[in-house]
Amino acid sequence: MHQLSEPRHRARVVDPDQVCDATAVLADTAQVQQAAAVLDALGDVNRLSILLALHHAGDLCVSDLAFAVGMSDSAVSHALRLLRAHGMVLAHREGRLVRYRVTGGLTERLLDVVSEGVVGDVALHAHGVADET
Repeated sequence: MHQLSEPRHRARVVDPDQVCDATAVLADTAQVQQAAAVLDALGDVNRLSILLALHHAGDLCVSDLAFAVGMSDSAVSHALRLLRAHGMVLAHREGRLVRYRVTGGLTERLLDVVSEGVVGDVALHAHGVADET
C-alpha cells in the first residue's frame, strides 16, 4: 500500500512505488534540515578548515585554531558559534582554556570523506603516526 496522503494521492503520479519511496526517505524533515545545515556549514572554506583542523589535530582552543587556519581569533570564535549551533562542535573547559572538538556522526563521516581527497598522508605530531585517512 502506498503511503501517500489522500489529497496528494489524487495527484498524477507516474510511478507510485518510487514516489512512495521518495516520500518515505524525506519523512523526517528535522533530520533532512540538520543534514542540510551540516552541508551548508561545510561549504564555507573557513569553517571547513576549522573542522578539518579539529578532526585531525584533536581538541584545540580558539587561538591555536586561529593560527592553524590563518584567521583572526574573533573570526574563528564567530565560526565556532555557528558550528556549535548546528551541533558540529562541542566546547569544553580545561582550566581557563576552552577547547573545541568535532561532534556528531554525520559531521565526522563527512569530514572523513573530505579528508580522503584533501588531507592525504600527513605526519601528525600530536598522534605520533601518519594520519590514515
